[in-house]
Amino acid sequence: MKKMALVALFVVLLASQFGCASSSLSRAALDGNLQEVKVLVSQGEKINEIDKWGWTPLIWSVYYGNFPVTKWLLENGADPNIQTEQEYGTYQAGTTALILAAAYGHDDAVEALLENKADPTVVDRKGKKAIDYAEEYSFDKCVALLRKN
Repeated sequence: MKKMALVALFVVLLASQFGCASSSLSRAALDGNLQEVKVLVSQGEKINEIDKWGWTPLIWSVYYGNFPVTKWLLENGADPNIQTEQEYGTYQAGTTALILAAAYGHDDAVEALLENKADPTVVDRKGKKAIDYAEEYSFDKCVALLRKN
């Protein structure tokens, strides 16, 4: 668990250094800046926009564990079933927000995504579903939520 936290921290530092998200909305979601997310959406930014990295604001918010942003995006029309278009880090193209949430043990995000019709049967390019990642890393609450669906 500590190793995953260190890897996530390293990725956050790299992302802030090199600016992973290309759209303003993706950047605000990545940073966990809910107020900025709200302003940008009210100014016409597309909530399901795919940025130059092939990811959406929802996927970035889940990846970085920014649950208030994740929840708000879902409540305001973010599609939980959009799959990434490009590889990023260890994640292949075809990853969904639910797969990321399960892989990182973000049970609050898993629950919110499922409540907003995230498809738990989606398989990524490694041939894995969200539940496979949750089981691999022993995120029992995520596994229970995914089994319930």
